[in-house]
Amino acid sequence: MKHIFYIFFILNLLNVKAQNFDSLQVEALALPHDTDRVNLFYDEGFSNRAVDAQYAYNCAKEAERCGQRASLPFYSAKAMNLLGILYYRRGDLSTALSYHKKALKLRTAINDKKGIALSQANLGNIYSDLARYKSAEVAYLAALEINNELNNVRQIDNCLLNLGVLSVQLKAIGIAENYFLRALKNAEKRFDYEVQASCYNNLAYINILKQNYDSSIANSLNSIKIKNLMDNEMEMADSYLNIAAAYINKKEGLNALKNLVIADSIIEKFNYLSAKIASFKTYSEYYKLESNYEKAFASLQKANALTDSLAIANKQIDESNFVETEVEPAGVKTEASKFPFLYLNIFILLIILSAVFVLRYKR
Repeated sequence: MKHIFYIFFILNLLNVKAQNFDSLQVEALALPHDTDRVNLFYDEGFSNRAVDAQYAYNCAKEAERCGQRASLPFYSAKAMNLLGILYYRRGDLSTALSYHKKALKLRTAINDKKGIALSQANLGNIYSDLARYKSAEVAYLAALEINNELNNVRQIDNCLLNLGVLSVQLKAIGIAENYFLRALKNAEKRFDYEVQASCYNNLAYINILKQNYDSSIANSLNSIKIKNLMDNEMEMADSYLNIAAAYINKKEGLNALKNLVIADSIIEKFNYLSAKIASFKTYSEYYKLESNYEKAFASLQKANALTDSLAIANKQIDESNFVETEVEPAGVKTEASKFPFLYLNIFILLIILSAVFVLRYKR
């Protein structure tokens, strides 16, 4: 009996992912318009962008096909936006840039201001990663201007945060601080804890650069309190690392080590690799403070080794291409030869029920 159940379970488990996109295709067939299909595939792809990139890509490509059939720029731009996001997440900045530029061109042609602002923000992210800082600033400011016009408060704060981070990269510390304070003030008015936590953390880093270490600790603690309210334990590691860095600069090794240990426990729990690199670097500074230069050098080597290994791992992945999946266009009904999982499931279920019935009365 157990063996039959396990076979039944495994067959269904293996089939879930394959059936997922097929089921979505069937759902799309029932929709009256290609524009509805674009929305369906876009929403599904966007919600899965972080958990299943290939599935999200299949959804995005189908959204693109439906958008082309609809011949409406708004929907084609929507699909291109999702494709740009997916390629950006994969590290293929060139392809991502191309898709976001196409989306921006379409959105500009129809004066879709909300869409234009989103495209400009996405372009700003790519330009920033490409170290094309002037282009990034122009894109972020364009997005900020439109979001101010639309009074899109959440996107206004996102633009301010992006401009603040960009200003840090440009060593414009005072300007960066001003952007973060503006975003914090806005977020406090509408009780947006996520933005508040991010602002406090960024301000803590600014405080360290300005050698205002007590303020850095205070802002980091504020960030931790808010992250605790959000049940966001993982990102608390960043705040504890900021506190440790502040104490190192204050020459308080014991307090620095205490916060490093807390940060490390969180990092290990969530396998938070980017924070692990920062942790190794902070440990290096701590050991320098303790005049243990051998351990300081070893920690720095660990940071560099982890950075290099992540870079190598990324290069080994084919970043430029997703696997093109053969799919029937949504809206076109075709007969497909597929294994009858539904009937198999019903058949196995009947066997199980029959076995239970026989054994029950046998006893």
